[in-house]
Amino acid sequence: MQQTKLEALGRLSASIAHEIRNPVGALSHASQLLEESPGLSTDDRRLIDIIQTNSRRVSEIVENVLQLSRRENSRPELIYLAGWTREFAAEFSSTLELYEGQVTVTPAEDVEVRMDPGHLRQVVWNLCENAVKYASVNGGIAVEIGFGRLPGSRRPYLEVADAGPGIPEELREQVFEPFATGRAGGTGLGLFISRELCECNRAALIHEPRRGGGSVFRIVFADPARWEG
Repeated sequence: MQQTKLEALGRLSASIAHEIRNPVGALSHASQLLEESPGLSTDDRRLIDIIQTNSRRVSEIVENVLQLSRRENSRPELIYLAGWTREFAAEFSSTLELYEGQVTVTPAEDVEVRMDPGHLRQVVWNLCENAVKYASVNGGIAVEIGFGRLPGSRRPYLEVADAGPGIPEELREQVFEPFATGRAGGTGLGLFISRELCECNRAALIHEPRRGGGSVFRIVFADPARWEG
């Protein structure tokens, strides 16, 4: 019954998000046209900037809700992390126009995991994008992607580490809660959605402080010995 309620809530959220997207798009477009008008005062431009900033934020929330509603359609596939991480890092760096060396992949023995490829890409993209935003606060960008197997359990993992200011201890318990954010303008949904996508693939997403400063977010995949055929 609880699962049925959650699925119904997901469909309702997606429907509301779709309905919100069109008027928000119209507001954003209208503000862009207004910005082109001659003779605007400084106060007028400030108000237009407020409209555009908040329109972008609402659009980002809508997109996050739509991503969350798609978590039910998980289609796990076999993925080899050595090749996958190299290709991902190259695509991510190119898309964000980062300099060579700002996103690095730590070489390691190849590891195979089972997860929906689209979900994995979305989760790691969210983690790397957060790492770039927070790392830039310290005046530089350094994102490290690593993978391997945990000691003891031998469960495969993939982690994203940054050299940012780290998450204050008092906020660490809420970091995966919806709308919890320490960054101005953030929606606070990225980590919540990432954790939900991991869980629907029988994986876990955890956070720990990075030694020397910064954060590490680690995806711990399902035990390969228990994969279902």
